[in-house]
Amino acid sequence: MTALSAVVVTAAGCVYFNRLYNANRLFEMGRREIEAGRVGSGQANLAEAIEKAERVVREHPNSRWADDALRLIVQARILRQEWPAAAERGEQLLDYAKSPRDSAKVAGYLGIANLNLGAIAPADSLLSVALASDLDETTRANLHLNRGRARIALGRSEEAEADLTAALELRPDWVEPRLELVRLLAATGSGERTAAETQRLLRQPLNAAEQAAVRNLTQYLASTSPAVAVDALADVENSSLLRDERAQLIKLRGDLKIELGRVEEGLADYDLVSSSAPESRAAVEAQTAVIARQVRRATVPGELEGPLADMMRIHLIPAARTSPEAGRLRDMLIRMDFWVETGGLGYVAAAEAARDELHAPALARNLFLRYAEEEPNALWAPKAILAALDLSGLDSRGPDPEQLRRRLLEDYSDSGYVQAMTGGNDPRFTFEDLEQGLQRQLERMKRLADEEVRNRTAERSRRR
Repeated sequence: MTALSAVVVTAAGCVYFNRLYNANRLFEMGRREIEAGRVGSGQANLAEAIEKAERVVREHPNSRWADDALRLIVQARILRQEWPAAAERGEQLLDYAKSPRDSAKVAGYLGIANLNLGAIAPADSLLSVALASDLDETTRANLHLNRGRARIALGRSEEAEADLTAALELRPDWVEPRLELVRLLAATGSGERTAAETQRLLRQPLNAAEQAAVRNLTQYLASTSPAVAVDALADVENSSLLRDERAQLIKLRGDLKIELGRVEEGLADYDLVSSSAPESRAAVEAQTAVIARQVRRATVPGELEGPLADMMRIHLIPAARTSPEAGRLRDMLIRMDFWVETGGLGYVAAAEAARDELHAPALARNLFLRYAEEEPNALWAPKAILAALDLSGLDSRGPDPEQLRRRLLEDYSDSGYVQAMTGGNDPRFTFEDLEQGLQRQLERMKRLADEEVRNRTAERSRRR
């Protein structure tokens, strides 16, 4: 070789080495970004690393750096979740394996790719081959995690639990295997351990993506086993979560306690949310839930004045604008106020809303009876009495059901409503005629109430 040739070869080698060096640097940057939850920038760095490494393999496939470049490509494809490409390049990497240890590493890559391509049994076998070799702890932890996932899919729960536990022994602070372990324990009915492992998760430092995953996990627990979810969230106020995430889970714990009949404890959680994160959406929803409970216990329209004032105050908090629950309750209380002030059939519209939307049966009964008292000669007075009669089992206050039945038969025996109840016919109006007329009037009331909602909220916005 001439001196000039040697210089050219050396220069070419430097180019390939520098390209691989830069690819490795970008790969490490991408991996760290993804681990920190910054997936977008991490994926971009990995894509650039793949591009540089592909040029090394393509332009110099027999160089001493080709196998390193191909290995980087496979690992980056796995991190980018490009499973077909990872499997294809993994098969090519087998040709570069120089030792059983190299082959074991490639088996691990192929196992992960096959798992995510749905080839579960082959994935389990490949991951077992890889784990039989002497690999570093980080690699082994990742292999145990993925074999655990494969064995969950194969229905081999005990072996899956052993793999996930092994991954955590190697990397105690790693979030992914603990998430998988909690899901597995929940699915197999291990309530106490499910709660304990979830508590460990909540004590760990978590990035944004991990916090979202933990939130989704606790919501899954809440839907499948509320009591376990309450235990899992027992110390969530002292967790490492961001304030608003923490508030959301305290609110969830309060919801579950109320669902389980532990009402005072649940309301205490709502208070904790409101005091610890007063501007959060969780605080808005907690206060809205408390007010909704007050409304459900209301017996007369005057008892809605305080809840309406509270909901108008809550809507000064920016987070309330994104809360459907807060918006619905405020708007409904404005409608109720308008209907009661209007009187007449406004009482009926308010009564139906109290019964069907606010779930306040005593208030609904009061409003139906108020309409019948104030408009005793109206066509729909017997309809209101019948509706009140239907709610008598949910409200022990008078008049009692027998008094209402007697009033219907004595005062409204010729009404289409009473005739329909007793099997007769009203020669003036059929039951269908009465109902159609009432619905037209109530639709008009609803349109007027909606206009009132728009006017009041617009006025409130102008005064901010």
